[in-house]
Amino acid sequence: MKKKKKENLKPNGFAWLIYRTYSAIAMKLKFNVKYDRSEFNARNKKEGCVVLYNHGCNYDHFISTAFFKRATVNYVISNRFMFNPLIRFVLRLVKAIHRDQFKNDTTSILKMKRVIERGGIIAIAPAGQVSIHGNMPYINPVIVKLLKMCKADVYTLQTNGSYLAAPKWCLSKRKYPISVKCVKTLSKEEIKSLDTDTIYNKITNDLNVCDRVYQQSANIEIKGKNLTKGLENILFICPKCEKKYTFESIDNTLKCSCCGNTLVYNKYGFLEKSSDSDIILNDEALWCDYQKHQIMELIKANNYNFESSVSFYSNPNKEFKLELVGRGKLIFNNDTLKYIGTYLDKEIVKEFNLNILTQFPFSPNVRFNIPDEDGMLEFVPDNKQEVYEWATLIDAYHTLKVEEKENADS
Repeated sequence: MKKKKKENLKPNGFAWLIYRTYSAIAMKLKFNVKYDRSEFNARNKKEGCVVLYNHGCNYDHFISTAFFKRATVNYVISNRFMFNPLIRFVLRLVKAIHRDQFKNDTTSILKMKRVIERGGIIAIAPAGQVSIHGNMPYINPVIVKLLKMCKADVYTLQTNGSYLAAPKWCLSKRKYPISVKCVKTLSKEEIKSLDTDTIYNKITNDLNVCDRVYQQSANIEIKGKNLTKGLENILFICPKCEKKYTFESIDNTLKCSCCGNTLVYNKYGFLEKSSDSDIILNDEALWCDYQKHQIMELIKANNYNFESSVSFYSNPNKEFKLELVGRGKLIFNNDTLKYIGTYLDKEIVKEFNLNILTQFPFSPNVRFNIPDEDGMLEFVPDNKQEVYEWATLIDAYHTLKVEEKENADS
């Protein structure tokens, strides 16, 4: 039997030049990005390396691509990008390694190892998706196993300003300066000698970049109008009346249509009360954490039931083509998550394994995906504001399971 030829993983030099040049010009014009490449330029260029980066906005791929200049890089990206034909064409030219988010994927891991062995560079955002609130999201400890397998130096791109410049939830135009600094996180010798917890802590320490911390001393004005537009899609519980989906965006404020509770998003990106009678959380991350803990308490009391009428999209015919395959209800009840409805004109009941789910990839007020072995499973609720509650729900459930395991082990 003829041996199957290995896939060529070296990026097309001409395609990378165009991609990098476009990224550099676009990011300079849009955000006036400043780069500190000194640590990266001092690396051993004869050996491969892994570059991690924090994920504060949807432009991070362009921002980091402009950083690399002449060095060609294999990005590790979500399979979701492959469903856009034009993006898929570009990513194939630059040999991006695509993988399903939050699922085991041995094939992509072996490809990363091959890139390192030939002296190439791997770029990956360990969070797996853009931070919705500006704080570092959960980083799966499995990243340590990946780095131990690669056996290469590890660098981290620390991007400041990307969240305040273009938060994932934002639906209006704004401007805020962005800067990128590269630091060396681990040498290949340290990866070999250090224990798992120490390596994980070094990784998360260098990835833990929060724009609000920097902004407290920098006080740089965010230029733009209607700065809260879209924020109502992630702040779904009013802490004053505890009603859901009642906030409305007006200029730079959010106002609860039920009790009148109002927050102001000031020109520096901080939340303020409109009056002394208002009840707010100090920032979006604390607000999202408040919502998560509300759900956690209800789950612990077996009193959290959530149901959405949804349109169901999947890829039953072509690997990278989504199509509407059904309509039904997605239901969470205590320890079960299931879809009841149609799939290709047949009535089905599909139950998901909650024990293996850690996050739902999502786009606020648009859609969310449930990682599953049956392919790309995408759900669009009739009430699209429910998207982020689904993302919060699975995060809350996973956190409870981790806490249960830690308590059992102690």
